[in-house]
Amino acid sequence: MDRSTEQIFKADQRFMGPLYVFVASDCLSWIWCLCVVGGVTPSFLPAFLFKDKISNTIGGWILFTFVWGYMAGVNGLAGHELIHKRSAFDKGLGMFTYSKILYSHFLLEHASGHHRNVATLEDSATARLGENFYSFAVRSAVGGHVNTWEREVSRLKLKHENESVSWGRQLMENRMTWFAALHVVMLLVIKGVFGWRAV
Repeated sequence: MDRSTEQIFKADQRFMGPLYVFVASDCLSWIWCLCVVGGVTPSFLPAFLFKDKISNTIGGWILFTFVWGYMAGVNGLAGHELIHKRSAFDKGLGMFTYSKILYSHFLLEHASGHHRNVATLEDSATARLGENFYSFAVRSAVGGHVNTWEREVSRLKLKHENESVSWGRQLMENRMTWFAALHVVMLLVIKGVFGWRAV
């Protein structure tokens, strides 16, 4: 790394504090929401902090989950910045922001798929001319998963220098499988600690 690049890297690291604070505060609010919805009150904190005052009606439930989801989406903006950083810590923290919304593959899809194919038909994260939001959202989410899986299969073919990679090897070495396993474990932990309503 030359001197000017090193100076930029150090300057960039100085401004990471607010981003870390934002991700940490969102994580705490995510856990708070799980507690409220699940009816779980940590014994070391005052119970009134976790009293459910809104989600016990249909309208309240819709409002609560919309705001909760919106905040997770905003936190995805911080995650987006973090996955572009060089350090493994930042990339991991960025992936965590997406794991909370079961979208961990974004770590791989964004740089290897979207940045490489932006504004082309190969990029599922680029809207088509005249496409409405809902069809774009579904196509982007499904396409991102499919494209990442296919890139992972190609990576394994190169790694093993073999044109056909067995399903067993694809499942065990494909990072998409590990992301899916992470999501299942997260949901099981949420179910075990906070109950089905939180899931």
